[in-house]
Order: sequence, then structure tokens, then C-alpha cells
Amino acid sequence: MGLQQLLNEAADSDFEELLFWGRVSGTRSDYYIAMGVTYKHQYEFPCKTFYFASSNDFIFKKFRDMNTQHREQYDKILTPFIGDSAHVYIKEEREVDPGAQADEAQPTEEVERDPLEDTPPEDPSKGVTYRSLIEEDRLLYTVMAVENDCQICPHGAFRLTEAHEVERNVAFRGLNRDRTFSLSYYSHFRNVQDEAKKTALLADDAIFQPDFLDEVATDLPMGCWSIQPDTTNEVAIIRNNLWAGFTAYHKTGSGDFGSVYVGDGVKNIDLCFQM
Repeated sequence: MGLQQLLNEAADSDFEELLFWGRVSGTRSDYYIAMGVTYKHQYEFPCKTFYFASSNDFIFKKFRDMNTQHREQYDKILTPFIGDSAHVYIKEEREVDPGAQADEAQPTEEVERDPLEDTPPEDPSKGVTYRSLIEEDRLLYTVMAVENDCQICPHGAFRLTEAHEVERNVAFRGLNRDRTFSLSYYSHFRNVQDEAKKTALLADDAIFQPDFLDEVATDLPMGCWSIQPDTTNEVAIIRNNLWAGFTAYHKTGSGDFGSVYVGDGVKNIDLCFQM
């Protein structure tokens, strides 16, 4: 219902594809996450846009811009999510509302100065927008972290066009049985981060490579991924152990693959000691 409303209200330019991303549980209420993907006119990787809804109303809305002011604080918050997107973790006393900022932006009358007078030092805080760290910020950071670490696809599921745009490969018919159950044939669905892969994208034959994205099998720590067949031995079930609750799947010999995250949004930072 909520996703259909988001589809109905979205503009054609908002996204080309809308996917249910998952659920992040909270102590009072849960968050449901959707992801919009735009492929066209995006150089070397699509644009992802995230939306969230509370289990209280199921009305999806776009996240506000990433709060980078408190970037170093996100990983230090290890408590469960509450379920209140307006909950304040770090109060910024210098935060101003958009209306006040608009008033400050109005042109002021220029005061004539003595050209021989020393130029006063510039205020280092001028132009800085101070923002409190709220749960919506933490939720977006967590969703993007899970997306970066976990979102995967089988080799060949996406292709690089001659315009260096990534798109779904309509000719993809799935991995064979041996490859379906091997992590060596899965890639991260994200901007390429591996330097060797970045260099390979510049080669003339990059558009013919099914594995042009970052590899999953080389992820650290060892054991952060697990893969096993389902009861039919036809579908690979892939789980991420750093972000408990992330599950991906691929059905052998078919173009059927996908993923979902259903968890508490807290990373297992002790995994390397548990292996």
C-alpha cells in the first residue's frame, strides 16, 4: 500500500525502478525502506534514492540529505533504533531553521569601509549549516552502509553499455549450478571501489566483461559471507554476517535474483573475533 502510494506520487524523473529494500526494527516502531534506481544518464553506475516509512503510518518519504557534520559519531551509536525519526542523539545549539536561514540570505545594505583599515578576520563558521544528529540521519547512514557492504548480484546480471551506463542485462539467463553456489561469481552492486576494477573499466573490452563490478569473494573479514542451497537445491541463499538480517538469493539457470534486509541496523563489529 505504502509503496503503491509512493509510485503514484513520484515524478517520472524520480526513478526508473522502485524496490522494497527492507525493514529496520526499533524498540517502539519499525522502519520500512524503499530504494529507487535511475539507470539512464548515470556514468558507470546508477543513482540510488532511498525512502523510509514508519510502521505507524506506512507513508514513504524521501530521506533528508546526509548529515555529514556528525560523520564520526554514527559508528559510535550502538544502541537499538527507537522508531522515532525525529529523536535527537546530538543536539546542535547553533542549528537554525530554514526560514531563519532564508532571512539571513536577504541582501543587506553595504557599509562603506576605509580602504586603509585592516580587513577583519573571516568568521570560520560563516556559511556552515549546523544540524542536530537525529534518528533519520542515523537511519540513512545505516541503510547506505548496508547497501554498500551487502547489495550483490550474479555475474552477468548487469551490463556496461558503450556509453558506460550500467543497465539490467535482458539476455541474462542465470548462473549454472556450479557457479550459483560459489561466491566467486557474485559482484557488489555499487560504484566500483577496487582500483584494479577501476582501471579495467577504462579498457576497450570493459563492455564485454560480466564481472566489471567489485568482487564479493574477496571481502574481509574472511567468513563475512555464507552461501548455501535451499531445500530444493535450486536456489542459493546468501547471508551477510557483518549485517545480520541481510539475505540475497539467486535461482540457478534463471534471471531470478534479489535481496532484502530485515534486522536491527547494528553492525556486528566483533565478527572477526567470532570466526
